Amino acid sequence: MTKFRLNVTYYKILETVSLLNKDGFYPLNEGIYKIVTGKKDDETLEFSHLSTYSTLISYPSKKICNLTLMLFRNKYLEKVYDKNTDELYFKITKLGEDALEKYLKRKRNNYSKKVVNHKKTIVKLP
Repeated sequence: MTKFRLNVTYYKILETVSLLNKDGFYPLNEGIYKIVTGKKDDETLEFSHLSTYSTLISYPSKKICNLTLMLFRNKYLEKVYDKNTDELYFKITKLGEDALEKYLKRKRNNYSKKVVNHKKTIVKLP
C-alpha cells in the first residue's frame, strides 16, 4: 500500500478549512467547493478575500468531495456535529495544521486566483 502524500491541491483544501475554522466557520463539502471554485453567492461573498478563493475553478464538486474524503480518512480533517442543522462539518486537525504550517513555510508565492467571466444566461433584448 502506498503512503498518502499531500500535493498543492490538498494543501489548498486544508488552508481553506483552516482559515474558515480560525474565524469560527465550519464548512460542508459544498462550502469548500464554492470557495475554491469561486462561486459567487450570498453565502460565499464574505469569503472572497481568502487566499484559496477561486484557485481551483476547473474542479468539479465530485473531485473536491474526493479530496476532502482523503484528507478525512488520513486524519488531516475531522468532522464536528452541529445540532442546529443536524450536519457534520469539517474541522482541521492538529496533524492537518502541522502539515499546513510546514507547507506554508516553504511555499514561495501566493496561489494564482483565476477569474471566471460568467456569461449571462438571461438578457433583455430591445
